[in-house]
Amino acid sequence: MDRHVQILSEREQKVLALLADGYTEARISSEMQISEQAVRKHIRNMLVKQGFVSPYQLINWAYKEAVIS
Repeated sequence: MDRHVQILSEREQKVLALLADGYTEARISSEMQISEQAVRKHIRNMLVKQGFVSPYQLINWAYKEAVIS
């Protein structure tokens, strides 16, 4: 399955953008006013959707595919 097929939700895209900007899970949680557990779940869901094991792979893919800029 192509990595493009699994579309990220708006919230996942926001988490991913903040993660790519170097925010910690705690800071993302504070910025988005959601729990750190929710942040971890969004990251885990994105990794599963795209078939990656590392957030670094996810961020690299997101830049290459212009999911984030």
